[in-house]
Amino acid sequence: MGKFTLAFGLHNHQPVGNFEAVFEDAHQKAYAPFIDLLKDYDNISLSLHQSGILWRWQERAHPEYFEMIGSLVDAERIELMTGGFYEPILTSIPEKDIQGQIAMLNDYIESHFESTPDGLWLTERIWEPHLPKILAQAGVKYLPVDDTHFIYSGMELSQLNGPYVTEHENHRVTLLPISKRLRYLIPFGTIDKLMAELRAMAERDPEGMAIYADDGEKFGVWPHTHEHCYVDRWLPNFFDALAANSDWLEVVPLKRAAAAKPLGTAYLPSSSYAEMLHWSLPPEAFVEYELLEQHLKEHSLLDRFGRFVRGGHWRGFLIKYAESNLMHKKMLYVSEKLATIEENASVNQKAEIDAARDRLYAGQCNCPYWHGVFGGLYLPHIRQAVYGGLIEADDRLNQIAGRPAPEIKMLDYDADGSDEIVYDGDSLMAVFKPSRGGTLTELSMNKHGFSVTDTLTRRKEGYHRKIEMAARGGSSNETASIHDMVVAKEEGLERFLVDDWYVRRCLIDHFITAETDLEQFDSGRFGEEGDFVLEAYSYEVDEASACITLSRDGFIRRTHETIPVHMVKRIIINDAAARIDVEYLLSTSRSKPIEVIFAVENNFNFQAGHAEDRYILIDGNRPDEAYLDSVGRHPQARTFAMMDDYRGIAVGVTTDRPGEIWHLPLFTVSLSEAGFEKTYQGTTSLVRFGLRLSQEPVRLSLSLHTGTVEQLGGLVGRLSEADTRVR
Repeated sequence: MGKFTLAFGLHNHQPVGNFEAVFEDAHQKAYAPFIDLLKDYDNISLSLHQSGILWRWQERAHPEYFEMIGSLVDAERIELMTGGFYEPILTSIPEKDIQGQIAMLNDYIESHFESTPDGLWLTERIWEPHLPKILAQAGVKYLPVDDTHFIYSGMELSQLNGPYVTEHENHRVTLLPISKRLRYLIPFGTIDKLMAELRAMAERDPEGMAIYADDGEKFGVWPHTHEHCYVDRWLPNFFDALAANSDWLEVVPLKRAAAAKPLGTAYLPSSSYAEMLHWSLPPEAFVEYELLEQHLKEHSLLDRFGRFVRGGHWRGFLIKYAESNLMHKKMLYVSEKLATIEENASVNQKAEIDAARDRLYAGQCNCPYWHGVFGGLYLPHIRQAVYGGLIEADDRLNQIAGRPAPEIKMLDYDADGSDEIVYDGDSLMAVFKPSRGGTLTELSMNKHGFSVTDTLTRRKEGYHRKIEMAARGGSSNETASIHDMVVAKEEGLERFLVDDWYVRRCLIDHFITAETDLEQFDSGRFGEEGDFVLEAYSYEVDEASACITLSRDGFIRRTHETIPVHMVKRIIINDAAARIDVEYLLSTSRSKPIEVIFAVENNFNFQAGHAEDRYILIDGNRPDEAYLDSVGRHPQARTFAMMDDYRGIAVGVTTDRPGEIWHLPLFTVSLSEAGFEKTYQGTTSLVRFGLRLSQEPVRLSLSLHTGTVEQLGGLVGRLSEADTRVR
């Protein structure tokens, strides 16, 4: 008579761009101690997936870990699984890149461990029905997905005690339903409760199986889990319990479960684990979903009707967060450029093509494209690492293509149904959005692998309603599931809950009331008289001169009148100087002149808001305490610059006339695995001009400069000296 089987899988991953100390901490608290403990329990065999990012780091930093894994692979105690090398959401990247990412991790595992993976770890278990064909063509034979996926298709939990087959165009893979109940019990339930659950499963089906697969970070990285798993000995006690019950319970790798006779065929809807579908909802729907789920729980209806209650779809993050969509569309743009250039590349250019591909794949790492209980999109260093990979890939491709002349293209870059203007140059890549205020939504410094516009808009999140409870210290010292923790990392976070009504990027044109002060502007609740921030501009493009002319007939609305205003915004891109020059022509058709406050807003990010090596210059001088997260108001100023001595790069704004320059930080409040936290997301600079508009156009100019610290420091110094002499 056979035994009941527990098929066990572990997934370890760290994002591209995460800090060295975070890698080391995770290794010391979770990855190494788990494997060190496992080697002493011969009765336990399991499957292990690690992203290529983590493998590479451990190969360099901890070769002894490699040796330990290798010995367990040789002893058939560990089965290694594949996936996308840089842990992308597979359905978010082109099919050719899915195949390439899987092949890259396969090659790594085969070359380092002489093992050919059969199983695939599906990033965030994000499933779409077309995947079986792509995966089968990549050599994948099986993959674990959540039992939630099956439940959403109408199946019963009692049916999910073994493998199922699915297909697309008759390309087949085996699916293993991961038990959500076990995901929550391991390691957060008591050993007695966990073993009782396994015993109950075995009594219902003595020769059946249960499938567990989840994040390895649960065993030491998540809050309190290292103490829980190792100091308080939850994990050794669990392994001891498995050994003590080995007469009826066998712990095996996922490959063994996939080799069992299939229980049938399953066709799953587009899905992920339940929490992910919840997180992807817009904020209002996020809260309503929580309330509905709570209502069903209170009335004991969730178990019966929960299969019909689900959140959104992973792709909803691309709608929920404009910044995620912009990053995603840059990734697709670079992927398409790679495919085009590779078609025409010579054999001698293969190494350069492969290097560019590696950087593209790094830019497909999933972590900053979404946000849930982990920081994700809200972590500036993770976003910037992905942007850095994409920009470096793009620059390498330009080198392979022989540095072609800059191009200006009109295309629907962000897939919203309206064309953007894309400038693809040697020094700069810029994307302008005529349909939304003629704003500059992306500005990349190609030579430096850096996006200066990688800011994040402050917005309402569904979980913000919990801030007051968190700020009062509403947390528990018990080891709870990470999804249930409510902890505030500092007091007063509710003061930073701002819901911006436009995306915080560059060349945003405001007409603000004279009464609007800096504090009101910072709050997002200020007097906006014009209709130029969100509305569409018409445009003409002169490709030969790299000149873009945007224009709009709009209005200034005041209490007793609506005043017509005509604006022309002429943009000239100087790629050699890595500069964008902007000329404004402002007029009104009304016979009587009007007094206005016209202001141009730009948002830049060098990540560290309060660091000595990152600071602000006003007219070439550093004000007192002028960190990037400082607040300042500077009348009669002409130049604003943000300097990053750490990277040696800078960005600046210069004007042809004195104005009043405001600068203030962008802080968001988000949820991370450690609790609610405030994060610096960039610095807003606003140049205000008091103008008298008439039928004769008022002309003013400003320039956006990028370059090295030395270049921009010298530039703003020269402009400041010249302005002083004129005065």
